[in-house]
Amino acid sequence: MNSLILGPQKLFGLLELDLQGKVIFSKLEGDEKLAAAADLVGRNFFSEVATFLNVAEFRRHFETFDNNPRSGSSSFMFNCDYEDGAVPVKVLLARLREDTKYPRSVLVYIKKANQCSSQAGSMR
Repeated sequence: MNSLILGPQKLFGLLELDLQGKVIFSKLEGDEKLAAAADLVGRNFFSEVATFLNVAEFRRHFETFDNNPRSGSSSFMFNCDYEDGAVPVKVLLARLREDTKYPRSVLVYIKKANQCSSQAGSMR
């Protein structure tokens, strides 16, 4: 794997990607050292940032979303496969920068699936 973030860290948080996968903005959650040390802006999410083994499958979801311009947002469950096991996550994709003077981009929010269900339960 040719990832910028090495080691067992899991990737959770908010990213804005251009349509080629280049990181425009990132706000990672969890390990503060990872969040502080990782200057991800300008890096390609799929080849330099993502630490999970099945990144090609994730990229297909991203490209399918991009190829459906009438969809403003999409969410799906995904298993991020790491060397030490799979982590179920919920992924939100949303379109940004509809203004033509800015490049099109996609908001990508990756959250642990069990955090989503516990938060939903606390809102009842």
